[in-house]
Amino acid sequence: MSENVAALVPGPAMTLTLTPVPVKHPAAGEILIRNYCIAVQPLDAKMLLSGYAGAGGIKTYPGLLGTSAAGVVEETGEGVDDFKVGDRVIADTGAYVKDGDANLREGTWQRFVICAVETVAKIGEAQFEQAVLLEFPLQTAVVALQLFLGMGKPSTGNADDKVLVWGAGGAVGTYAVQYAKSVGHTIIVTASPRDVERQKSIGASEVLDYKAPDTLERLRALGPYKYLITASGDLASQKALASLLRPEGGSYASVLGGDFELPANVKRVYAAFSQAAQSEENEEFRRWWYRDYLPKVLNEGLVQPVSFTKRSGGLAALQEASKDVVEGKVRGKIVINPQED
Repeated sequence: MSENVAALVPGPAMTLTLTPVPVKHPAAGEILIRNYCIAVQPLDAKMLLSGYAGAGGIKTYPGLLGTSAAGVVEETGEGVDDFKVGDRVIADTGAYVKDGDANLREGTWQRFVICAVETVAKIGEAQFEQAVLLEFPLQTAVVALQLFLGMGKPSTGNADDKVLVWGAGGAVGTYAVQYAKSVGHTIIVTASPRDVERQKSIGASEVLDYKAPDTLERLRALGPYKYLITASGDLASQKALASLLRPEGGSYASVLGGDFELPANVKRVYAAFSQAAQSEENEEFRRWWYRDYLPKVLNEGLVQPVSFTKRSGGLAALQEASKDVVEGKVRGKIVINPQED
């Protein structure tokens, strides 16, 4: 087994240090993964560069960032029967809900990662890059819609129930549209005018320019909506959704929080959606997601592939890549292979 190397965060807003660390052996119910792909998520980059600790994050230092990884099973712990050495997998760890040694075992900015078997999915012949890029935003969208807003599973809905996705151009919004369409609903979205054809090709029946002065009026005429989500999370979008829910009231989901006064009968649903599957209360969802839905999505091409840029240099490239993500210098996502030198 090769040496393990981790990109440790020494302290809040401090530069990463590449450090040799022991390869941990999996305990009962865990697997060890040789990590071949990580994506630089905006949240990870923000936590690295600014010390931001919202929505989970590093609790004690030194710590490790990253919660998702794609790779190959290297070793299995006692009681693990569904996976074997050599399986190609995507995994979500509990790195952001743990601290100390547990964070260091499960943070994915390293070459070998420990993960509880309950949050690992087989990916078959799917690309590592596509698996790790798709899983995070797709899970965010599906968790927000299904677990928090009450939407059903694929093929259980009907076209009479309308879904509004504000900010459908990004990854979370795109997957929210595709998931809601698979359930069977009618989807209305706001997006850039240049994105109209793509949005219609993935399931939107109406695409409105979010910057147009009459957008709110047109959205109100197209409603009412049973499910509302803002995938941009900015305050303007939240205020628009809150307005659309009046006077009857209701709930909308947002990928960001915000400080403004909501109407008394309107509720904002904001949570660490990508971490919800780690909770024991969501065991049923977790089993469906990792054993059924996610492998099917990856192996049957049920959603559109993701564009990405692959950075060379392995873990040493993470610092600069994070800066580029925060400063908006890249289009699409950045992926890195931790096995590279």
